[in-house]
This record gives sequence, structure tokens and C-alpha cells, in this order.
Amino acid sequence: MFTPEVIEQLQYYVYRLIDPRTGQTFYVGKGKGNRIYAHINDALKSFDGQSYESNDEDEISEKIKQIREIKAAGLEVIHVIQRYGLTEKEAFEVEAALIDCYPGLTNIQGGYSSDRGVNSAEVLQRVLSCEEFEDQPDLKYCIIKINDHVLNERGSVYETVRKHWKVNLSRVKKIPYVLACHNGIVAEVYEIEKWYRSEEMPERCEFIGNVADDEIRQLFVNKRLPKKYCKKGMASPVLYHD
Repeated sequence: MFTPEVIEQLQYYVYRLIDPRTGQTFYVGKGKGNRIYAHINDALKSFDGQSYESNDEDEISEKIKQIREIKAAGLEVIHVIQRYGLTEKEAFEVEAALIDCYPGLTNIQGGYSSDRGVNSAEVLQRVLSCEEFEDQPDLKYCIIKINDHVLNERGSVYETVRKHWKVNLSRVKKIPYVLACHNGIVAEVYEIEKWYRSEEMPERCEFIGNVADDEIRQLFVNKRLPKKYCKKGMASPVLYHD
């Protein structure tokens, strides 16, 4: 545990949790105070009077499962401070860069500024050359950000974007379109037939849909996500325009 004097000097920091059995980083995070030690708290509900419980049950289960396996082996998680003395904004950026560098983390989301994460020069040229799409006040749509890892695993934009999302089912049922956003660019637009609870992951939802009409696609496809959807605090892969 850090003393108050050390906490004052650390300010915001970015840290890694390492499995001593393999030497592999399995979680990257940011915080201040004793945030780095909060994951070891069995309940993950409170630590130093602050709530550190994740909003994502899957992330909790994967991270805590690994920590418990380490403890069961009679070992301790290795805690590494990667950078300290940061502002909150700097910590967001360093965290996002580190998450890009460590595939296979138990982090569910890519972190702040993941749209500006690791890319080839060719991809960046294409992304930054695209015009932003204009929000359509008369249309309701979800923007769902997809990543390379899942896209490569599932093989198509449609199969990647259609499941498994933690959304308010009653809310998304009222939204007729989904914009699949990859590397900050709208890859495709789908008109939704229905949203429903996933059989594979009942706590999450998926949809069935079809490629939208050309009139709708022309408004969004191959256009860049506006900056308003990339602000700090918008780490969720699902955004709403409804």
C-alpha cells in the first residue's frame, strides 16, 4: 500500500498487472491513490472508501479469475507502475497506448483514444483523409466500434458488430440502424430486424439485420466518426444517437 506522501508524488499513474507464473502482463489500468491494489480486494466493491467495481462483469470475471489462480498457486500478482506524475488526460493516453501493445489482456475495452491507437501508416492516411459524417437529426442509430482482434476472429464486419453487446434492450429496440465503426471509419450500416438476448451470453444482446439502403449508406459509409464521439469518457464501444 502506498503511503499518503507517496500518493501525493505519484499523482495519476498507469500500471500493469503481471502474472508471475508466465511473466505476462494480463491487465493495464490507470488511476491514483491505491488504485493499483484494488484488484486484489476479493469483493472488488470498495477500497480506501472508494468504489472500484468495473461496469463490465466479463472483465471482472476474467481478471479476478486470473488473480485467484495466481493466489491459489501461492504467488502474488506483480504490480508495475509504468508511468507516474501524470495528468488525468496523460494517463488516459498512456493507458490506451499500452493496451495496444499487449494483446490478450483481460481488459474488455480499448481505453480512451483507442480510435487513435496502433495503425499502419497506410490506414492512418486513409482514416485521416476521410471526411467526418454529419449527424442526421431525423435518424436514430447506434454506433458500435469494432476492433481488429474480433474482426479477424469472426471474419466479417457483420458477424463482428452484431454481438455480444451490453446494451439496454428496450432502448436499442427503438433504434433502426447500427453503424459499424472500424479504425474510426464507418465500415457499414445495418438496418435492424430485431435485437434479442444472446443464448451464448444471456447478460448481453445481439441483433439480426441487413445492409441498409444505399440512400442511408451514402450518409455514413467510408466516413470518419465525428470528434464528439471520441471524447474522454466515451470508452464504451456502443454509442447512441437517439
